[in-house]
Amino acid sequence: MKGLASLVRTKIVDAGRAQVLNLKGRVSSSPDSSHKFFDDYPLFYETSITGIDKHRLQERYRALIEWNREIIKGSRVLDLASHDGRWSFAAVKAGAELAVGIEAREHLVRAAEENVQSYGLAGRFRFIQADVFAHLDFLAEHPEHKFDVVFCFGFLYHTAHHMLLLNKIAKLKPRYLIVDTRVCLNPEGVIELHWENVADESSAAVPEAGDVHAIAGVPSKRALELMLSAAGFGNFRYYPWRDAGITDWTKLDAYYREKRISMVAENAHPR
Repeated sequence: MKGLASLVRTKIVDAGRAQVLNLKGRVSSSPDSSHKFFDDYPLFYETSITGIDKHRLQERYRALIEWNREIIKGSRVLDLASHDGRWSFAAVKAGAELAVGIEAREHLVRAAEENVQSYGLAGRFRFIQADVFAHLDFLAEHPEHKFDVVFCFGFLYHTAHHMLLLNKIAKLKPRYLIVDTRVCLNPEGVIELHWENVADESSAAVPEAGDVHAIAGVPSKRALELMLSAAGFGNFRYYPWRDAGITDWTKLDAYYREKRISMVAENAHPR
């Protein structure tokens, strides 16, 4: 598989620039490094081998949860590729009414259920073992399932079907989509494709029948903006990683180099 050309580029036609949304998210200028959110819930340090560096996890918590607390509070959250439930749990602790996680790997669904049960909040969660794309179709066909906010954390670059994914999310008519993803640095609207080994917990989870590799794509920032706009998420804001008061960039270099971004997009046609 590694013999494949390292990058396959897909050109995206420019459909016009989206506006940048100016919401009220705030970043504390001097983060408290002495206390980390997940220190109070250490099971999440143990139930996965992916992304468990405490410093990195705390800074992502600030970017994905704390910065979006105003839109998470009182909301119904759908967490795509919910892993061991860490972000669903953080959303409920930030005031979400309910968090529903979709995760393809059975052992991570079990871990998520055990984690929230251990911390006494099981009644405010549902974790579903399913393919994200298939379950989004199910949710769209059952409008009684309503979501205000959709999390897409660490998932968008593990698929080659970005536009399909965003259109399926849009059918649910959430108010907001919060995204954390790798991006390529090409200034044009391109997607860089590569192989992923599905046996790796941090890679694409659902290959074609019998395959051990899957194609995934890393969009440029421009391509991401174009696709979001085409799906109806035309207004967005980026978390200002470089202005977040971070002095230790250990394990965060991708954010510093802008090869990974965190953003929230507003749906032009919410339910």
